[in-house]
Amino acid sequence: MIYLYTDLTKKGLSDYQIKKYVKDKKLYMIKKGIYSTKTDYNYLELIAKKHPNAVFTLSTACYCYGLIKNSNPPYYIATKQKDRKINDDNVKQIFMTDSLYNIGASKITYQGFNIMIYDLERLLIEVVRNKVNLDYDIYHEIIESYKKIKNLLNKNKLNDYIVNFKDQKIVTRINKEVFENI
Repeated sequence: MIYLYTDLTKKGLSDYQIKKYVKDKKLYMIKKGIYSTKTDYNYLELIAKKHPNAVFTLSTACYCYGLIKNSNPPYYIATKQKDRKINDDNVKQIFMTDSLYNIGASKITYQGFNIMIYDLERLLIEVVRNKVNLDYDIYHEIIESYKKIKNLLNKNKLNDYIVNFKDQKIVTRINKEVFENI
């Protein structure tokens, strides 16, 4: 599990106790102010802890949902347009218009820790919107996975989301590539 320095102090640990835990290898310092209980921590957990308002999207979110088999850095996150730039080579930050940022964002538990992630319907819109930015094979794998689960998608929710994007190409592409057999 990953803890911020402030999390540890809220639990009643002093600076001295934190340093002692690190020395005794009960805690491991990842970066200044960030600690883990294990040496092999999950980088997604680190991102979620460091940037609690960031929403996982695109191939990173698809990997979390099992829509693709592999996900390598960079990890894709969406933030509000005026949020501070994240300086991390392993993170690809997408600045989202404030009116679109919260649509479909939800908090889930992934591998024992909480993350913010777009739901399947919003994620489909993001994937289609960013088709040209995704590797062809990854895009194809995601669309094939969506075809397999198309009956699980909430079409009303999807339609409610699409209205906010004001781009008819999204509707056309989703209907053609995912719902073609319906």
